[in-house]
Amino acid sequence: MDVLVALGIIRERINKELQIKLKENGIGINCGHIWLMSIVYFNDGKVEIKELVKQLEKKKSTITEMINTLEKNDFLIKYQSKEDKRVYYVEATTKAQEIKPQILDIIEEIKNKLLHSFLQDEKGSLNGYLERMVKNIE
Repeated sequence: MDVLVALGIIRERINKELQIKLKENGIGINCGHIWLMSIVYFNDGKVEIKELVKQLEKKKSTITEMINTLEKNDFLIKYQSKEDKRVYYVEATTKAQEIKPQILDIIEEIKNKLLHSFLQDEKGSLNGYLERMVKNIE
């Protein structure tokens, strides 16, 4: 199978699995939002918007739209830095913190499903290959 076809299929199946798991668990966000929320979670519940743009590799307007939706649904709070008025942060709300374990479990479950037939050293090699692919296409 061609590598691009395989990557496309993997992405589609991950998104489909995420949608199913989010719906089953009654979590009111979509699969696109889960990646933004995971970055917030992995940064202790607070992250600069500029960092979200960088890590998700999406336009600032797209990230802003996602943040607005999550803010409207009481998952995030957006605010301006007191030290530097050019800097904006988002912070997970109590509601978002309550679903954090479920979201992280869903991500881990899907990751385990993807890699269940791999040996430990194969997982490390795969990670290295994927990182190299990301750098190659910058």
